[in-house]
Amino acid sequence: MSDIAFVIRKSEAFKTIATAIMYSRAPHALFIEAPDPFHEKIAVEVARLYLCESGNGDDECPSCRSWNEGDHPDFIRPVEWDKSPGIDDCRKMAAELYLAPVVAPRRFLVIPRGSGLSLPAANSLLKILEEPPTWGALLILSDGGGLPETIKSRTWQLTIDVKEEVSPLALPEGKDGWLSLIASASEMTQQEALVMMNMWINWCLGNGEIERAAMIDKIRLIAEKGHIPNYMAFDLLYAFLEEELSDELFDNLW
Repeated sequence: MSDIAFVIRKSEAFKTIATAIMYSRAPHALFIEAPDPFHEKIAVEVARLYLCESGNGDDECPSCRSWNEGDHPDFIRPVEWDKSPGIDDCRKMAAELYLAPVVAPRRFLVIPRGSGLSLPAANSLLKILEEPPTWGALLILSDGGGLPETIKSRTWQLTIDVKEEVSPLALPEGKDGWLSLIASASEMTQQEALVMMNMWINWCLGNGEIERAAMIDKIRLIAEKGHIPNYMAFDLLYAFLEEELSDELFDNLW
């Protein structure tokens, strides 16, 4: 679990949802305000709660064992996380929600970047908000504003303020700072490198640099899974953060 996932689970909003599920009072529709870069991570963590047979999101039930790096047979993902779904996408995902669960007790649909929904796309969600299937749950994420009140008023509204509790550490300064760090990476254990990246995430969040924090967390996850060595993780961070390499290249790293 990445540190940002850990912070999400510690948030009051997440605890509120977990308690509601524990007492069989989970709402069928949630609206969570949070920064856009963290929509996917928040959606996955909340979906783990909803799709778990016991409601804790992290046990050995058949549903929890069905997760595969953010994918699950009953987790209905958007086509793109960094773009508001259009009316056709919303209709397609809504139709999938009415299908019977494959392995979990529920189906879970997520709509990211809700503030960017067109009015027709937002209105297409009214049916599942008013007449949801008994096994269906919907999560709409937004960075605030823009969502029609007809939609928002039919959801349970929460806010997640992503904050990191590990000590902050400033990013290396300039090209020389990064090159020095990359040269010393072979002397670090993987855990030491991961802790350092967590500290950078905290520093970025503390300075309001949310996009940078999200970028570091993505590379941290790749390194944590053992896909790349420490020096390559730091080299990628330098390229993405300082050289502004396109994040489309992430598709080739997984």
